Order: sequence, then structure tokens, then C-alpha cells
Amino acid sequence: MIRTDQRLAALGLLTSLVPLAANAQDAVRIFGAVDAGVHYMTNADGKGGHKLSMSSNGWNSSNRLDFAGTEDLGGGLEAHFLLESGFNLATGGFDNTTNTLFNRQSFAGLKSSLGSLDAGRQYTIAHDFILDYDPFHFNYTTLIPLTQASSGTRFNNDVKYQGTFGAFKLEVENAFGEVTGNVRDGSAHGIGLQYYGEGITAGASYNRRSVLVGTAYRDEDYILTGASFRHGDWWISGGWMTDTIDMPGATRDTTTRNAFAGASVPLTTTLRLTSGYYRTTSNVDKARGKGLSLTSLDWSLSKRTKLYLEADFTKYMHAAVSTIDAVGAPTQFGSTVGINHKF
Repeated sequence: MIRTDQRLAALGLLTSLVPLAANAQDAVRIFGAVDAGVHYMTNADGKGGHKLSMSSNGWNSSNRLDFAGTEDLGGGLEAHFLLESGFNLATGGFDNTTNTLFNRQSFAGLKSSLGSLDAGRQYTIAHDFILDYDPFHFNYTTLIPLTQASSGTRFNNDVKYQGTFGAFKLEVENAFGEVTGNVRDGSAHGIGLQYYGEGITAGASYNRRSVLVGTAYRDEDYILTGASFRHGDWWISGGWMTDTIDMPGATRDTTTRNAFAGASVPLTTTLRLTSGYYRTTSNVDKARGKGLSLTSLDWSLSKRTKLYLEADFTKYMHAAVSTIDAVGAPTQFGSTVGINHKF
């Protein structure tokens, strides 16, 4: 039989552990997003067949699991890290074919009043800025063309600085190519400046990276500019991107351009309507280009859970099997219904 003094001692020990557990929880967080949807598409193959699919890495947002930690080093200095893994909800497998565990992000860094400096695999400056310009805030990434257009989306071996100076945010990065013989091969660097005003966000970024084309490394120049305007709970936004790969000896360089714009308005306190248009053109692609219109309706069940319904229509400039038009269809229609939960 446990004596009263023993029970009091045990209670005191548990009470003393509560603040420690709370501090540990504050220092390391586990969070992410789970997205389950069913997508329908017409002209999904070269024979005009339709496709109904749930197997995806997330339609409205990417399925991901994050581990983040911070430590107060004193004097206004903070150490932090982020490990982010993507997964396919329909199969339970990784969302990549290389079985890379933390394929989305994996970096560590320091932060102070002067800004933050991070090293590892992380999002490019272009991706950071597109979040503000894209009408869907970089959701529906499997449907819209911005993932392929955002200068690689993520860089390996990347060192990135972010600093805020009044209403401006400055980002500078350099990704090491780690190719023996030439430090420039496979590398990338960039700079971006963004302005945050009263109801307006505007900025631009530039990236140059060395990409392997065939057996040779070529210079790729990427430029992004955009703006968003917000009034209360509604906003309009848009941007323009150009991606050029230098092709010495060829008749012309490879240039792909993307322009996009859209708006989002609340219909009720729980319903939101968002619509956007994306135009892609290429000077070397057989299809020449395409236009994508996408409209979605979000129904918020809580702060973390929502149901969504989207419809999209794509029209190609020329029906030809190519990078832009994977199956050579003149048009494609798609629709998705799903649930998205953040934790």
C-alpha cells in the first residue's frame, strides 16, 4: 500500500515534469497537411479516354509531414531546423520515385534581428515569392504550371539569407553544384526583393542556375515579377515569369514564359470562391503553348479542415505530343472533389 507521503512525492514529481514537457513541445513541433481527393479528367490519353483517380500527392495542397525545432541561444539569437517529408495518401508511399525521406525540405539555420541564414534543401526564392502572387497561394500544384516554372522549386545544397528591412524583404541564395572539375556546374544563385505595403505586395526575383542538358551544362536565367492587392477578405493577384536556357551552337535559346492572374472572394463566412488563369508559351515546344482556367470553391468546416471542389479547363495552341501537351489532346477538362486537413 502506497503511503500518503509517497503519493505526495509522486504528485510533486509529475507536477515538476509538466513545465519540462511544455518546453519540449514548444521547442519541437510536428505538423503537416493531409489531402484526399478524387480527380476526373477527359482526354487523359491519346485515344480520348477519361480517367478517374484518387492516387495523388494531394490535389488542393501537398501531403506533408513536418518536424520543426527552435532553440533560444540568448541575445536575440535563435537556432532552428525543419525536416519535411511528402507522402502519397492513397498508397502510403513516398511522393517521389527516389524514396527520399525528407524530399520536400531539410535545413538548419540561425535567426536574429539581422535576418535568418539557412543551409540545406529548401525552397527557391522564386517559390517564396510566388506564394504571394498566385491566386491559389501555390495550391493545386499538380494542375497549375507554376511548379515546373518556379526555377526548380527547391535547391539542394542551398544557403539562403532572408532579411526584413522596414516594408521590404530581401532574399539571397547560393546552391552548390558539387560537380567535380567545375564549381559552376550544377550550381545556382539568386536574389529577390519584395515590398509589403498597406494592402499591396509587389516584387521581383532573379535566378541563374547551371542545368545539365544532354551531356553539357547550360546557363538558365529565370525572372519573376508579380503583385497582389488585398482588401479585407478578398484579393486579386498575378505575375509573369520567363525561363531561358542558353543553347550555344543552336539556332535559338529555349524560352518558356508563364503569365497568370486571378481573384478570390468570400461568398459567406465559410465559403470562398477562387479563380485563376494561367498562360504558358514556349518557342521550341510542338504544342507552342496552353491556357488553363481553374476555379475552386472551398467550404471551411473549421480552421483546419475544409472541403473543396474545383473545375479546370485546358486548351492547347496545337494538339501535338510534347512537354506542354503530354498526350497530344486539343483540350482537357478536369474536376476534383476532396477534403483537406491541416494539423
